[in-house]
Amino acid sequence: MIELPDAIDPYLIPGTGVLRNLVGAKTVEDLEAAENDLVSVRALELRANPPKASGTLEQLQWIHHQLFQDVYDWAGQIRTVDIAKGDGQVFQPLAVFDMGVRYSEQVLREDHLLRHMDRATFINRLSANYDNFNILHPFREGNGRTQRMFWDLIAHDAGWRLDWSAVSKQENDKASQIARDSANESSLVVMFSKIVCTPDEYESRSTKNITAHLQDAGYTTVPNIYRPLTRSETEEELKRNIYRRMTD
Repeated sequence: MIELPDAIDPYLIPGTGVLRNLVGAKTVEDLEAAENDLVSVRALELRANPPKASGTLEQLQWIHHQLFQDVYDWAGQIRTVDIAKGDGQVFQPLAVFDMGVRYSEQVLREDHLLRHMDRATFINRLSANYDNFNILHPFREGNGRTQRMFWDLIAHDAGWRLDWSAVSKQENDKASQIARDSANESSLVVMFSKIVCTPDEYESRSTKNITAHLQDAGYTTVPNIYRPLTRSETEEELKRNIYRRMTD
C-alpha cells in the first residue's frame, strides 16, 4: 500500500473525514444520504430540460453545479488539490491539468461529438473519450455522476441513448480504473456495449430501471482522497502511457 503524506485536505471539515457541505452533515453516512436525495432531484430537473451538448470542460462544470449546488459551496469549481481513488493511481495532476483539458476537448471535437457513427464506432470512440475526461476528474467529489450526465447529452445529440442501469456500479468503477491505469479502453468498450442503445430501445425500458443508475447493493465505492504531489512525483506520473498520448 502506498504510504500517504500527512497533509490536510482543505475540502474536509477540520478533524474529520467528511467533506465540507451545505446540509450540515457531520458524518459520511449523513452526507451521502442528503447528497443522494438532493442530487437526484436536480438530475431529474436537468433531464426535463437538457441543454445541447458542447463537449467541453465548461459544460462539465455547469452540470456539476446544477447537480451539487445544494450540497457543496464549491459545486462547479475545478478542484484545487491533487486527488486519487483510494491508494490507487492519481488523476490528472493539477500541474498539467490544462494540457489534459485541451487534449480531451480536442479529441472529442475531432470526433464531431460522436455524431454520424454506427453503433460499433460510437462505442469505441465513446470509450476513448470517456477515459480522457475521466482521467481529468475535475472535481473533488461528484465526478462520476457529472460525467454520466455529460455523456447522456453527447449520446442524445448523436442519436443514441445510455442505459446506465444495464451495468453495476462495481463494473463501472472497475472498467474505468483499468482504462485509467493501463491506457487501454477495452474494458470500457465491453461496458458500453451493454449500455448503448437506440432511442426506441431506451423508451421501451421501465422508467424505474432507467433512473436507477448503477445500483449495486453491498458494494462501496472507494472514495477520492487528497494526494499532494511533488514535482518529481508529477514528472514520474507523466511517464505513464496514459499521459504520453496527450503530448504526442
